[in-house]
Amino acid sequence: MYFVQHGLAMAKEADPKCSLSAEGRKEVECVSAHLRKMGLTVRIVFHSGKARARDTALIFAGQIGDGKIEELFGMAPEDDVAEFAAGLKDDAMHVGHLPHMEKLVSYLVTGREDSGVVKFVNGGVVCVEKVTTTLLLCQAC
Repeated sequence: MYFVQHGLAMAKEADPKCSLSAEGRKEVECVSAHLRKMGLTVRIVFHSGKARARDTALIFAGQIGDGKIEELFGMAPEDDVAEFAAGLKDDAMHVGHLPHMEKLVSYLVTGREDSGVVKFVNGGVVCVEKVTTTLLLCQAC
């Protein structure tokens, strides 16, 4: 699973929707092109519905996906991370906001949203891999 903080947005005074700035767009295009060169692909890119997250999702979906994006409830900055984590799917990218993204990754890794295991930057991507533990019981002959 991949988690992304949206790219740098325009100031609210310049754009009330806070769409990506030219600098933010360029940074996200650079990161997504690098991921494509590495061979990364995702089946879908989810976003919060806010313009800056949707713009970011479109860029990533065009570079490492098939262009498919979808708004996903529960990704607003202050939404409950435990509730959101319960419905996560593998092989997807999630584009959202602070503090939600940092809290979510902390929760997934440690079980606590306040553990601060990662610090996001605009356009930054974090990969979390689900690991299952198998317990093997061996009996001596």
